[in-house]
Amino acid sequence: MTSETMLTPEQAQQIVLAHVRSLGLERVALLDALGRILGVDVHASYDNPPHDNSSMDGYAVRYEDIANATPEQPAVLEMIEDIPAGKVGEKTVGKAQASRIMTGAPVPAGIDTVIRVEDTRADGSRIEILDPDELGANIRRRGEDMKEGELLIRTGVELGPGEVGVLASVQRTFVPVFRRPTVTILSTGDELVEIEEPLEPGKIVNSNTASLAAMALAHGAVPVMLPTAPDDLHEIRRAVETALAGDFVVCSGGVSVGEYDFVKNVLDEMGAETILWRVAMKPGKPLFFCKVHGTPFFGLPGNPVSSLVSFLQFVRPAIRKASGHRSDNLLLPTARARMENSVSNQGDRRTYLRARLRFEDGWLHADTAYREQNSHILTSMLGANGIVILEIEQDVKPGDEVAVQIIGDVF
Repeated sequence: MTSETMLTPEQAQQIVLAHVRSLGLERVALLDALGRILGVDVHASYDNPPHDNSSMDGYAVRYEDIANATPEQPAVLEMIEDIPAGKVGEKTVGKAQASRIMTGAPVPAGIDTVIRVEDTRADGSRIEILDPDELGANIRRRGEDMKEGELLIRTGVELGPGEVGVLASVQRTFVPVFRRPTVTILSTGDELVEIEEPLEPGKIVNSNTASLAAMALAHGAVPVMLPTAPDDLHEIRRAVETALAGDFVVCSGGVSVGEYDFVKNVLDEMGAETILWRVAMKPGKPLFFCKVHGTPFFGLPGNPVSSLVSFLQFVRPAIRKASGHRSDNLLLPTARARMENSVSNQGDRRTYLRARLRFEDGWLHADTAYREQNSHILTSMLGANGIVILEIEQDVKPGDEVAVQIIGDVF
């Protein structure tokens, strides 16, 4: 099969997303909603602040009484009461009067300004105003933050600390959010041993299950790691049947064309609906996607980096759609960067290179030379916060601009 007959990555992404739906809502405690996708519009249930209140410790006054005050000729007022935070004043402030008021306390009737305590001088029951500030100073107005009925947060917003604070302010103890998908992770191959098992000759440690589970967790899913399945039709079928308890299945290895790649055979026997196989990209060409009894099943390449790159391109968007993210926020963010080293793509497929991105002089800079870029070099993922995309026959020299995907924090 040539690149001309294979799907482009964009085509494959759209096909995958067309077979994924959001998973519906659940109610979670307020703090558990952090990082989740809001499932309902949230409106203000009351004005906030619910009343005019003081933004300073000071004195509530009528501006006309203090407008001409100076340190040399202060305005002298009678203090009629104290208003601590959380209490409502009982007296109306009249001519040449003031109430001492603390930050957050409701301003009493009859006043229009609060003078900071620093701009006053106390003299028994009298207060001298040394600086008049301006009319309306130091008063937070009712509804200044939010007004009753105002739309505050729309459905589909990812809830961060700010959103959690707003939800608390409107007394949302529990929050309807989209359910996070469960992703069952399965690796296959006689050559694999589990992390805790002895490494015998001819064997390799199964890192894919842990790294793919970490990917799933990092991108909003709940991973379930299954034991490695050997290259045996019966064992693989049993493992696949167990895996179907998840919302998605991500299987690493066994989907290529080798004599011992049994997964596709098992899926065919189970009546799987094959949706796509192979994508014109490097690494990640042998991508397999199907549905088994309605459950989306991703067959990823067995090479560690191929598996992770494929996850980012196809499984991550599916997780985000199932989790309630907006349709314009499913794919990896992209940008332009300046290369710090020479790279070339002489193959017949688009190439995805792991990169370290940094921000300097108003530009992103991309370095792909810190490690080998072969698909089995798992350490090329260390410190990688971006992916450089090279089109077919694209040659890039230091300083040239390239397209990049951002997969981590950039500093």
